[in-house]
Amino acid sequence: PHVSVCIPTQKADPFQPGCITKGSPSDEPGTINIHIVAHSHDDVGWLKTVDQYYYGANNSIQHAGVQYIFDTVVEQCAANPDRRFTIVEQAFFQRWWNEQPEPVRAKVHRLVTKGQIVFINGGWSMHDEACTHYVSMVENTALGHRFIMEQFGVAPRIGWQIDPFGHSAVQGALLS
Repeated sequence: PHVSVCIPTQKADPFQPGCITKGSPSDEPGTINIHIVAHSHDDVGWLKTVDQYYYGANNSIQHAGVQYIFDTVVEQCAANPDRRFTIVEQAFFQRWWNEQPEPVRAKVHRLVTKGQIVFINGGWSMHDEACTHYVSMVENTALGHRFIMEQFGVAPRIGWQIDPFGHSAVQGALLS
């Protein structure tokens, strides 16, 4: 079969590579449409400590240096207006944000305003990582959303639970 790959960018034509589309880039029979969404899914403590994940320490367990992801995303989105990135969890992003000088923060503000960096879900972490009760899920989400609103004046409009471990029965209701 023919494969059509759609990478979300700022382009408006859904039949061009690197499109934003509300439907399939190709309706031809036998075409497999693949949508690639560049996004964060940075566990806030799973196999390593939070510090190990953030700084990229203890790579004998897993290779991860979350601070470098945000550094790279900002530089690459700033270098190419067709690039987009979706930030999901706030724990690492807020830590990274608090360490950034004003010129980097201003660059991130511009990227958010232009829609190149977007926030979805917006909780402190994925609920399956840290929340054992629905009250914790609400507080987790409120903590992340408050930061996004205070810093960028926007609120996530999309609920997102991409973790392969799934979500609790109340996840959909809380994000609706």
